[in-house]
Amino acid sequence: MITIATFDSPTEAHIALGRLLAEGIPCMLADEYMGNYGMPASIAVGGIKLKVEPELAQRAREVLASDRSADVE
Repeated sequence: MITIATFDSPTEAHIALGRLLAEGIPCMLADEYMGNYGMPASIAVGGIKLKVEPELAQRAREVLASDRSADVE
């Protein structure tokens, strides 16, 4: 699996994870618990990494770049 995004916040990482899973894109978070130790620990390991299979990377990036906020009332 390859990293397509990194996050300092576990909350932001899980939102992105949920968006991809909702679109049927298998993914995982690496180093997600480092965010619980605070910003310095998360930065030290390069942040929380969102990973997908290489062949799904482009589609996953498109999903994360899309703005669906207008769909919410």
